[in-house]
Amino acid sequence: MHSTLPTLAEAAPQMTVASLLYHRLRSDILLGTLGPGSKLTLASLAGIYGAGMIPLREALNRLSAEGLVTQHDQRGFFVCEISQEDVIDLTQTRCWLYEGALRKSIENGGREWENEVVLSFYRLGEVPRYKDPESTVVNQDWADPHRRFHTALIAACGSRRTIAISENLFDQAERYRNLARLKSRKPEVHEEHRQIMDAALRRDADTAVRTLLDHLMATCSVVVRALAEKEGVAGRNKPTRKRRLSKK
Repeated sequence: MHSTLPTLAEAAPQMTVASLLYHRLRSDILLGTLGPGSKLTLASLAGIYGAGMIPLREALNRLSAEGLVTQHDQRGFFVCEISQEDVIDLTQTRCWLYEGALRKSIENGGREWENEVVLSFYRLGEVPRYKDPESTVVNQDWADPHRRFHTALIAACGSRRTIAISENLFDQAERYRNLARLKSRKPEVHEEHRQIMDAALRRDADTAVRTLLDHLMATCSVVVRALAEKEGVAGRNKPTRKRRLSKK
């Protein structure tokens, strides 16, 4: 259920209406509240979010630049579609990017980097991944610490642009995880994170990279299976040619 935006007095002083809209829309897209292919009519969004046309257009343009929204001439804005082919391509891109960034981060990282990797890992471990012990629904409070851990691993790579792109791709992958509504629990995820961290801290770049890429590809495989099981997804988005993730 949507709610109108807080007033500027209620929000952080530095946050503009467009920024508030951007974060609210972005969250609703990542969570699947605004589903794939949904038409984002300005008049409708203005009523739902309690905002004007100009900040709405600004927020939608930012989301378009991030690959979460697409704009069609004469037709307006739409939430980007999903497909098995796209999540495979997304994961392959993340693997290529993370491999170089993680190697460079391990090479460059000092004590401050090590501390942040360890801290982000333990903070992630403090948040339950699932809403309750029997649920397969991921706890949304887990998303930010998870993102921080993956960012911490490559934080010393020396390239702000690489980190920004990696975070954007992480969010797109998070959208797929949320939309897939994974039916199976994966209790070994925290142990996978520990193995990545341990290899990075002992400066074993080959093991750290291999473990991280295996971690990303395993999640991708689970998401692809879940999407295939959802009614209509396999038929509507079936790729014309099967692709496999490859590692260098």
